[in-house]
Parts: sequence; C-alpha cells; structure tokens
Amino acid sequence: MSRRFRGFLPLALITVTALAAGCDDQATPTAAAPATSATTAAAPATSATPAGPTRNEVCTEVTKVVIDGSVQIADNAVKSIDERWSTKEVNDHLRTSFGDMAKKVRAQAEAVADPELKAAVEKTAAELAQGAKSSKPDDFLAKDFQTLSKDLDKACGA
Repeated sequence: MSRRFRGFLPLALITVTALAAGCDDQATPTAAAPATSATTAAAPATSATPAGPTRNEVCTEVTKVVIDGSVQIADNAVKSIDERWSTKEVNDHLRTSFGDMAKKVRAQAEAVADPELKAAVEKTAAELAQGAKSSKPDDFLAKDFQTLSKDLDKACGA
C-alpha cells in the first residue's frame, strides 16, 4: 500500500475532528412567551403555514451530514489499508462518499427559505458533487474538502 493511501487516515481523522469542533448541537434557548390578557387569550388562533426548518436545524443537519461522511471516509481509509484496496477502489469509495454527502446536503437546501443560507448550502452540495466527479478525489479530500464549510459556517454564524 502506498504512503499516499496511508496518509488518508490522519487527514480524514483531522477533518472529522475539525468539523466536530465547529458543531454546536445546542439550540439557542428561547425566552418564555409573555403573559396574555384574557381578551387576547380568547381570540381565535389563525392557522399559519409551517415555515420549514430553522437556520439552526439546517446548519446542524448539514454539519452532521459532512461529519458522518468524514467518518465514513476515515473508516474506508482504515479498510483500504487492511484490505489492500487498489487506487481505483480507494477513489471509487471516495467518490461514493462525496456523492452521498452531496445528495443529502442538496436535500437540505430544498427546504431552506433564507436566500443566504440556501446559497451556502447549495454551494456546499455543489462542491461535494465536484468531489464525487473528480478524477482525483484524493486531491479533493486533501484540499477542497478541508475548506468546504467556510461559506456555510459564515451563513450559520459560526
């Protein structure tokens, strides 16, 4: 097994660690609703259309998709060494991982109403799709994947 493939494991583990460090699983606490008067409380409620997922929910879910994908890449890096995968097998697994992440992130983008957040999520999905189509997905992992979430972090307020 070449040194290049052995280098995937530390890179994948660093990626997982870095992404996990930026993840905030706690939702912002909300204040209690103000007390209402008897006349306000008696007023009929209007039915509102659900607004879709909140910014925090979208950001958390997209981050989870990328972290889970990174864990899969790290697991595959270990398997590639243990099972002596060929270069083609390693690249195929990387492409599959990036493609799976792209589909899941794209699905999140479809539900986003906020234009800034939607653009960041769509850009993240497009970048992952590029990794899935790359002739050198290991280069994508080493370079572009490391900076993948910068726009998303900005849109999510990280």
